[in-house]
Amino acid sequence: MEHATTTDGVATPAAGCPVDHGAMTAAAPVDQPVAAEPVASAPPARRPAMPATALPGPRMHVLRQIRKYWKHQYAFMAENRRLYGPRFTLTVRIPPAPIYILSDPDDLKELFTAPPDVIHTGLGSSMLEKFTGQTGLAWLDEDEHKSRRKVLMPSMHGKAFRRIESNIDGIAELELAKWPIGRPFSLHPRVQIITLNVIREVIFGAKVPARWNELLEVLNGMLDFNDKFASTIMIHRMSPRAVKVLRAIRPLGMDKFLRLRERADALLAEAVRERLDSGVAGDDMLGVLLASKDRNGEPLGGTELRDEMMTIFLAGNETTTSGIARGLEILSREREVHDRLRAEIDAGESDAYLTATVYEILRMHSPLPQVIAREVMKPIEIGGVQYQPGDILAPSAYLLHNDPAYYPEPERFQPERFLDVKPNMYTWIPFGGGRTRCLGDKIGIAEMKSVLRKVVSQFDLVRESPEPEGTRSRLILSVPEKGGRIALRPRARAASLTGA
Repeated sequence: MEHATTTDGVATPAAGCPVDHGAMTAAAPVDQPVAAEPVASAPPARRPAMPATALPGPRMHVLRQIRKYWKHQYAFMAENRRLYGPRFTLTVRIPPAPIYILSDPDDLKELFTAPPDVIHTGLGSSMLEKFTGQTGLAWLDEDEHKSRRKVLMPSMHGKAFRRIESNIDGIAELELAKWPIGRPFSLHPRVQIITLNVIREVIFGAKVPARWNELLEVLNGMLDFNDKFASTIMIHRMSPRAVKVLRAIRPLGMDKFLRLRERADALLAEAVRERLDSGVAGDDMLGVLLASKDRNGEPLGGTELRDEMMTIFLAGNETTTSGIARGLEILSREREVHDRLRAEIDAGESDAYLTATVYEILRMHSPLPQVIAREVMKPIEIGGVQYQPGDILAPSAYLLHNDPAYYPEPERFQPERFLDVKPNMYTWIPFGGGRTRCLGDKIGIAEMKSVLRKVVSQFDLVRESPEPEGTRSRLILSVPEKGGRIALRPRARAASLTGA
């Protein structure tokens, strides 16, 4: 999920001297006459903007584009960038309609800073509606978004963040003790348990629901549906009869998903009742939501509470799980990086290289290769292209992060790019950008650092194959093709290093 941003340092190559030397001229000697200033000529006529419909893109059938995007997303996007440049059009949704892909930092700056009534993000979350409903932060725009964001901010920042961060290590340690030793396994489903428990801490704080273990199991089952192509179907736009037909096709997994969703709704409603009965306030997400009011001064309803909780369970879990699984898969083959990282962890004096490693993981394999799409509400020109109401604009993190103009040798894993340097907000966008940039970005980074630190310090990472693991689609995300398949072997010195 995305959220609002502050200015960061720049992690891109220098863009040239900031001084405008063209405006500086040598003074004429005092003994020579000063030449008369030339008459200013009229500025060149501004070129008319290109209509978005004129942007190039593949002309293959929509089903073929969807298949390529789902099966070979990175290669498909890179090929289109090579053929058509940093902005092009795709048709990868049904009913067929163009999506305009943007990957130039200047375009993204204009997009992210556009007025809230010109660009909306709510409908960009349509594919997620089956999880999140339509009343949560992901669906809100303009004043409603700003107001809800203000309500949620304290549950993920400041004192609440410090509480969450202090509990992440314990959550990770508890689950790591259950991971298999000495045999290959897929990291993704194991990491997902950690991230779901961290989100439990974000939403419920110390007041854990009585049926949390059952809710955890139900949520896990719902998230498994994301591996199926049917997860991309926007059932909220379909008739009840059409949905019934889909549920009858059991291999699609739609019926199981909807049954699990119904159970999750009941368990979340029960958790809300427990919290109300307890009288406990708190700085956790449910606490701040229960203390807030809607635009009419009324408490938020059950649907709104459910939608916000499901939004964070989906958005706050899936992206971090993918990042951790991919990060450990990378470290299992990037031995120099692994060894330097382990040495820093052993020394215990700094986490600068660990932080840079996390940034580079998210650069090279952003879990959201295309961040949440935007819908144009009023005509807007971006990068010399005129977009009209109804147009869908999709910022491509994958193409931006792999552009050699900003990241030389982008195919190389080099944490040094970010060593002691904060990423630039328009060239590093794994958490989106603008007013909808991910609210929980600090939590996600803290989770990645915690798990990587514990695994690297306690275990040796053993691969089945020296070849890098491929990538596959999971709903709107990209994840390691085999879930990040490695084996763990206890490190001989792990006990003394960790104080066990």
